[in-house]
Amino acid sequence: MNARSRTSHAGWWRRLALATALTVGVLGTLALQSMPAEAAPVGPETALTGLTSQGFPSYFRISPNGMRIDNGEIALGMTCISGALVTLPDFVSHLRISPSGRVHIAANIPPTSLSGGGTYSGTDSMSATVNRKRTQVTGVWRLQLSYTFADGTTDQCDSGPVRFSDVR
Repeated sequence: MNARSRTSHAGWWRRLALATALTVGVLGTLALQSMPAEAAPVGPETALTGLTSQGFPSYFRISPNGMRIDNGEIALGMTCISGALVTLPDFVSHLRISPSGRVHIAANIPPTSLSGGGTYSGTDSMSATVNRKRTQVTGVWRLQLSYTFADGTTDQCDSGPVRFSDVR
């Protein structure tokens, strides 16, 4: 590897790290803006924790009345076409639990500008089932991101379907 290719390679990694950091901020903002605001719960909440199929932590907080997931957080390992491996946090909030215990969300991440130039976009989805006693949640989460950098290079990153099972 010559000095020019090392410099180009290091620059690509810096761009990917910057894009990743910006993605985390935007995903959090999208999750908060796309969900209706609700009053703070007045009783004890149920906290469920576990590990994903990738070995990363996941966490869910269920409202006192058991009718919604107030907060869900997960760490997702993503593999990029370039060969990069990235771990990102992702979260959801204020999701209604159906009478059958099903929870689902799917969001498109619109093209968003990166500070150094370029854009990213993607999809974020989560489907889960909460048991009747609200002591367990199991499901699948997936995050897919596409990057276009200022110099015209592109990359696509995908967590693949990540299974989780959290218990009280």
